[in-house]
Amino acid sequence: MDFASPLSDLVKYLWGSASTHLGYIYNGKHNVNKLQMETEDLNAKNEDVKARVEHEEGGGGVRRTGEVVNWLRKVQNFLGEVGQVLREARERDRIKCLGHCLPQNCWSGYRLGKTVDRMLNEARELKREEFNTTLPLPPPPVLTMPMDETVGLDISFNKVWKWLVDEKEIGVIALYGTGGVGKTTLMKRINKDLMGANHGFEVVIWVVVSRQVKEDNIRDVIRKRLDIKDEIWERWSQYERVHHLLKFLTQKKFVLLIDDVWAKLDLSKIGVPRSCLGKKSKVVFTTRSEEVCYQMKSDRAYQVQCLTPEQALGLFENNIGKSIVHSHPEIPELAESIVLECKGLPLALITVGQAMAGKDNPSEWRHALTTLRNRPHKLRGMVEEVYHILEFSYDSLNDTTRQACFLYCCRFPEDYPIIQDNLIELWIGEGLLGDTSDVYHKRDEGASILGDLKRACLLESGPYNVYERATVKMHDVICDMATWIARDHGQRENKLLVIENEEDMSAEMISKWREAEKVSIWGNLIANINRAPPMCSQLETLVVRETKVRLVPKGFFESMTACLKVLDLSNNENIVSFPKEICNLISLQYLNLSNTYISELPKEIKNLTRLRWLLLDNPLASKRTLIPIGAIASLPLNVFSTLGHRLTKEEKVVEELGDMQDLTDLSIKVQKSFSALKIFESLQRCIRRVKIKKCKDLTSIPISHSSKGSCNFLHLEVLHLVNCPMLVNIDCPMFVKMEITQGIRRAPNCFCFPSLVNVLVCNCGFLDLSWLVHVPKLRNLEVKDSPSMEKIIGDGFVREELATSGLFSCLERLTIEDLPNLKSICDHTLFFPQGVEFRIKRCRGLRKLPLDSNSARESFSVIGDKDWWAKFEWDPTARVTLRIVGPSPKEEMTCGEALGTIKDEKYGCIPTGPVFDTRYVPLRDEIEIGFLPSPAE
Repeated sequence: MDFASPLSDLVKYLWGSASTHLGYIYNGKHNVNKLQMETEDLNAKNEDVKARVEHEEGGGGVRRTGEVVNWLRKVQNFLGEVGQVLREARERDRIKCLGHCLPQNCWSGYRLGKTVDRMLNEARELKREEFNTTLPLPPPPVLTMPMDETVGLDISFNKVWKWLVDEKEIGVIALYGTGGVGKTTLMKRINKDLMGANHGFEVVIWVVVSRQVKEDNIRDVIRKRLDIKDEIWERWSQYERVHHLLKFLTQKKFVLLIDDVWAKLDLSKIGVPRSCLGKKSKVVFTTRSEEVCYQMKSDRAYQVQCLTPEQALGLFENNIGKSIVHSHPEIPELAESIVLECKGLPLALITVGQAMAGKDNPSEWRHALTTLRNRPHKLRGMVEEVYHILEFSYDSLNDTTRQACFLYCCRFPEDYPIIQDNLIELWIGEGLLGDTSDVYHKRDEGASILGDLKRACLLESGPYNVYERATVKMHDVICDMATWIARDHGQRENKLLVIENEEDMSAEMISKWREAEKVSIWGNLIANINRAPPMCSQLETLVVRETKVRLVPKGFFESMTACLKVLDLSNNENIVSFPKEICNLISLQYLNLSNTYISELPKEIKNLTRLRWLLLDNPLASKRTLIPIGAIASLPLNVFSTLGHRLTKEEKVVEELGDMQDLTDLSIKVQKSFSALKIFESLQRCIRRVKIKKCKDLTSIPISHSSKGSCNFLHLEVLHLVNCPMLVNIDCPMFVKMEITQGIRRAPNCFCFPSLVNVLVCNCGFLDLSWLVHVPKLRNLEVKDSPSMEKIIGDGFVREELATSGLFSCLERLTIEDLPNLKSICDHTLFFPQGVEFRIKRCRGLRKLPLDSNSARESFSVIGDKDWWAKFEWDPTARVTLRIVGPSPKEEMTCGEALGTIKDEKYGCIPTGPVFDTRYVPLRDEIEIGFLPSPAE
């Protein structure tokens, strides 16, 4: 009994061991089949993982994880090994065991079976593994900064570069010098070379400070470059943000480039550790003040010098063009003399050079030289070296109106992108362009002045804002110069006040208003106005914009009663009630309350007997706005705008507007059929922008066309018709009609809408929009949700008549969506301008565009959904660019290849190809084809 249990265990062990090894032989074929299936499953997962990784990497901003890299490598190795094993198994099965020596075949079968068993387990293990495929990419070590070719900076760059890269004991480097001397350009050159050099720095951070130091903004730029996520950053207090920045930067080898420092900047307070500067990290900053270099304890301070005469002449010629310099024998010598007068200051050379561009008359050059030489003022610092030079461009405007418009721009905050249309309207409202009764010609004049100021390099084009509206900016050096001039060349510092911080609303600061003529209060740092200013007997303009102010204190406007002419309270979203004291401003001519949430005007507004402009626009307003009946009619308004607001007692307000003879510019949204008809009957002379919405009983809009050929809607620029369907039932549908009472099927000899540029038709019952032949300047057309529409331009026109009418000749964008019965945009071929963009969604009946090989010689683009492209008809040999998914690159190919790719595409990645510029990024379910210019025959 004592030996029975151990003996039994031994037998079991031997049997188990033997059966395992025998199983390698006798279960071999079964295991090979299982290995084959497991391998196929593993290979399928391998392909899926690779496709997912490649798709995610193709979208940009991510990289594959180390886990997935290791897994793919192990699978690749496994698949190579298993292939050999499976081939060996097939070969063994083919030969058959019985025809050969049994011991040899048993042994080889045993080895093969054991290998198959091991690989079967390995395949199952690989299949079971789970992992993340990609991780977000960190920001690049260095960001590209746009810059032109530098002139005369090599010596300065080499010296600073040696401090930065080679001399480890140097931690803080200051670049100082007068405004416009090239400090920022030098630092951009450093940034550019850091991109290509093997310098060992992990991250390069560029920060712009400007005069108004906003430490939170600086911290925000730094943390984004360190890839600290928004959700984490928002949870931290200011103290925690500084703490974590110090911690992160201590662990990094970084270069911090700080541009435009005006006063001492406490690096530690921002979150930059001074302890590691010089040992492994560097800070480089630019400033106009040598004193700031000492205050910030820079280890090295380098003064950026003006250019030598030879360098300056080269920069001057780059901006004026050598062809102009050599267009007359006298001009080269005059150009050298002018360059000497500019004292080598790059900004002055660029500004003066571009002011002289195109002038090939020696007399103009002699006059310019005399003007520069005879400036009598000898001031210190910025004034001597910059302002008088830049004032030459100001004086060269040779027009007091243009000069006044230029000086107006210094009332905006530094680096502020000014919307061009808004700026021109402010010029007009301020009275800078004269009488405001002819506001349309004044807008044209304003556009001309704006062009002159940009060409004189006193203003520069800024980025388009989110609504695709053009902006301009004023360089901060030029802004300083303009402010200096506006303050009587520095003699009256309080004549113009621009306030961006709540500290500047203190009793001491607000006491300066007694000398002010213009006051601007800007930005969300201003949350409260707690006190009324002293007697402001000279204050003519008050701007309070984009603040968090809710209320103004009682008596705030009392001291301005007799003198204030311009009041701008726009873009203050917290203001919900009208300050009644405004009604006592008897000299007020311009009042802007746009994008506030004021819902009611007091009847006392009738006291503003000189008011010419009243702006109440707010597209986001949800409440109705009450305008007291009778009060508006008593005002001598030239411009009245309430676009976006729903009006209480709308019909009476519109009827009242029709009786206002001084009104020349009206923008309004209406929701009553009576109001819509009244506008088109009685307000033709002054309507500029109109939105007609939810007029469900509106059946027609009669448009009379004068027999004398005059244009009744001379000023109408924007027309929106939304949710006016007039559908009775399926059996007896009635459609909205827009009737042109003369020439509906002939090209007009005088257009009803000569100024109309923006048309939106949404959910209306039009069969077509043939009245667009009367809109020669149309730039943007949107047609949506109109099931009745079969054509955009109806039948009955001769092609030559359409060409004569200029139909769509100025079009920039045509958007058509959800028009299920649309068959044609136009049955005739039309001529569109270069770069026109078509956006087409859910228009299954539309297969062709009104273009042919002759009218499509210029480039254009089409954005449509995949189903629409499947039925699109076009020359398959035409050269196009294709983009399918979001920001994926475009690839050039033939139209036939593009349509084939779309048909086969499963929304993966498109190979990189030449990019065709566009302002529009298509959504995931949209596909863009850019049609390249056709070759001339």
